[in-house]
Amino acid sequence: MIHWRQLGIAVGLILSHSSFAEDIEVMALDIISYEDFIQEDPLSMDVLRNALLEKGIVGIRGVPGYKEKVLRFIDSARAFSALAEEVKEAYAPKEEETFLGYERGKEKFQRPDGSWVVDDLKVSYYAFVPENTQNKWPHELDLQTPFQDLGGVMHQMGLAVMQTIGLLDYQGGICLDDVPRVGRMLYYKKSENTIGDNPFWCGAHYDHSLFTTLVPAFYFSDGKLIAEPIEAGLFVKSTSDGVYRKVVANDPEVLLFQVGEFGQLVSNDAIHATEHRVHKAEGNVERYTMALFCDAPMDTVIHSTSVLTQDPRYGAQSGEACSYEHWSSETFKRFHVDKSK
Repeated sequence: MIHWRQLGIAVGLILSHSSFAEDIEVMALDIISYEDFIQEDPLSMDVLRNALLEKGIVGIRGVPGYKEKVLRFIDSARAFSALAEEVKEAYAPKEEETFLGYERGKEKFQRPDGSWVVDDLKVSYYAFVPENTQNKWPHELDLQTPFQDLGGVMHQMGLAVMQTIGLLDYQGGICLDDVPRVGRMLYYKKSENTIGDNPFWCGAHYDHSLFTTLVPAFYFSDGKLIAEPIEAGLFVKSTSDGVYRKVVANDPEVLLFQVGEFGQLVSNDAIHATEHRVHKAEGNVERYTMALFCDAPMDTVIHSTSVLTQDPRYGAQSGEACSYEHWSSETFKRFHVDKSK
């Protein structure tokens, strides 16, 4: 079990590391308090909106009950990840099933030189939040309870932030009633050959959905919690100047928020999607986190004039109709590894 004393040591280590590598630019992460958020403090609301518009990411600190839930979740995620591979593969979806359950090495991303690479060190476990009859859960341990407990907090906070920035008011209004969120446990395995040919645990991409709520990552080496290595972690491409910067999110009481591509489409570029990637750590280091994606209803039809309508996935001209089901399906085709070929 992770204890707060361990977290304090890890956070202190990274805070005391004042000399960043020269080629790493650091993003000053904007964070507002939960109290100011719920009280709609005008200054804090401006910080939140501007951060999402100019940097693509923002944090909220002090959400009630969050810190206990995230620690229990990380413990369960580590326990599941430690199971034998054949045990975990039993929870992978079959061809006739949805994507829910265990996933390993199923995504590919394009490098700047145009080549494609598979994120073979990224492992996931997907489940709907709130609990859904389609979810599948391991019998060897309780992953379901901490997953759903943490996911519930992320669900409510993500919805509140979307409402605050007006993201659901575009295109005549988007109703999310009865639309489950997609929870994703993420485990990044240690790299046997350090950085090697591919310096990324996860290549540069946008989330294709409306909005993402994200947990700051936890790092372990030889089973012990450590500070985030300076070369590793979440890097965000700033929407204001197009430069990738490292997001130093070392406070376990902070929740992070990003915008997805469909959020940019529905808003006609009033707010831009967040381009991001995850850099590998050198040596014997593992990374754990959780993301919660907010999809639009699959039958949602928009008439967007966003620059993203030029993407072939839109399937129509600017101003013409596109459904979220089509956008989601085309995204899956582009980035999912088809092992039958």
